[in-house]
Amino acid sequence: MSALNHAVFNPKADNEKLLALLRESRERFLRSFAGLTDEESRRRTGEGTWSVLDTVEHLNLAEKTMLNLVTGLRRPRSAGTPNREEIFLTVITDRSRKIESPEAARPQGRFATLTDAAAQFRASRDAVIRFVEQNTDDLRATEVTHPHPVAGDVSTYEMLIIMAKHAERHALQIEEIKNSTAAKS
Repeated sequence: MSALNHAVFNPKADNEKLLALLRESRERFLRSFAGLTDEESRRRTGEGTWSVLDTVEHLNLAEKTMLNLVTGLRRPRSAGTPNREEIFLTVITDRSRKIESPEAARPQGRFATLTDAAAQFRASRDAVIRFVEQNTDDLRATEVTHPHPVAGDVSTYEMLIIMAKHAERHALQIEEIKNSTAAKS
C-alpha cells in the first residue's frame, strides 16, 4: 500500500462521507434559490457583479469540468503530494476571500431560465453521486489538476470535496445576492 493511502483503505466509509457531503451541498445549493422568479434571478447587486442565475450557471460549468476530470483524467498520485482534505473542507466556503473564476467558468447567459439551470445542476450532481456510489477505487491514490490555479494538483477524493464545498460557497453567495437585491428593491 502506498504511503499516500491511509493505513486502512475503506472505500465504503470514504464514499459514504463523500456522498453525504455531495448530497447535503446539492440540497443546500438548490434551497438557496428556491422560490425565486426568473426576473429575481437576473438581478445584479451592481456593475460587474453576478446575479443568482449567473452564479448557478457558473456552478454548472465548474461542476461539469470537475466531473470530467474525476471520471476520465485521473492519474496515479504523485509521491509527496500533501493531503489538503481538511483545508478544503473549511477554506472553500470562506466568502471573506474572493477568488476570481477561470475564464471558462464565467457566466455568459447560457441558460434561459433558472429552472433550466437548476435542472442541469441536478443532472450533473446526480452524475457525480453515481460516480461515487459505483466507485471501488481508493480515490486518494489518484489525482487530477484542478482547473483553478489556486488548487493545483489534488487527489480525486479532494476534488470531490471541492465540488461539494464549491456548491456550498455559491449557496452562500446566492444568499448574499438575495439579501443585497432585497435591500435595493
